[in-house]
Amino acid sequence: MMSKKLTVIIPVYNGERYIELCLKSLVVQLCDEIEIIVVNDGSIDATDEIITTEFHEFIDSGKLIYLTTPNSGVSAARNLGLDNASGEYVAFVDADDLVSPDYIKTILDASAESPSIIEFGYRTIDQYGNHINDRCFIHTKYGKHAADAVLNTIFAACLWYPVLRVFRRELFNNIRFPLGVRFCEDLMVLSAIYKQAGVIYTLSSVLYDYRINSAGATLNVKPDYALKLIDFYRQIVHDQSFANKALKVNLAYAIRNCTAKTTDTLGRMPPDLEADIHALVFSPSLFVHVRTRFMVYAIWGPVLYFIKRFIK
Repeated sequence: MMSKKLTVIIPVYNGERYIELCLKSLVVQLCDEIEIIVVNDGSIDATDEIITTEFHEFIDSGKLIYLTTPNSGVSAARNLGLDNASGEYVAFVDADDLVSPDYIKTILDASAESPSIIEFGYRTIDQYGNHINDRCFIHTKYGKHAADAVLNTIFAACLWYPVLRVFRRELFNNIRFPLGVRFCEDLMVLSAIYKQAGVIYTLSSVLYDYRINSAGATLNVKPDYALKLIDFYRQIVHDQSFANKALKVNLAYAIRNCTAKTTDTLGRMPPDLEADIHALVFSPSLFVHVRTRFMVYAIWGPVLYFIKRFIK
């Protein structure tokens, strides 16, 4: 397989509504240095027909690699894309999102600086493509930095969408997205990826339209999703670095988000982890740098939920 500069991986499951728009935003930018890998994760709607009909010329030319697999979840789909990628860099795009007209060119230009990770800004759009927010960034320390210099800032931002970065493919040599994890799997993977990165290049360009989709996993969390997050929390509980404390705040917030709307005890924060997260109240720097609502719900979530139930 001839190597490329960039592989764009798109997992899709029942994406008939948006997949054509997503791919059209990309294929018009294709050049010899780019390949697109679409992984159809067992869709049962018209996704397959749309891709094979509307984009057959790109499939036939080898510029778009189309893989199909029984439904196994987004992590398995991304991993299959990684297994088949030849790019020096890899990017992830969600099937209901769009990329900007200069997405490819800007990334290729930035890759000439040989960073480990390229970060960029995004806009949020609604289901009809209307802009909700025009300029959002992981953080605003733009430019090229040693990873150690910006790691705390990135972890404090608690924004772990894979689609907002491009990665050297070698960073995934020994790391894959965790199977069976249906919520915050990106947090688990990217926190490990960043810890082995050398140079981070943060662009001030807005390159991505992130669609707020009511059918997405972020807006449809369930109590049992918390179990895998609790397991992951236990793996990092003894690391008291600032970056890991910020990560634990993010995890605690996510765990409470999974269990907030139920009286079921499944997935509740175990007492030992509850004590660990409460200890973070004595880390003033976290309150300064981590998003306020994350800190409040992570540390005082049970009290707030009790008050809400009492009021109701």
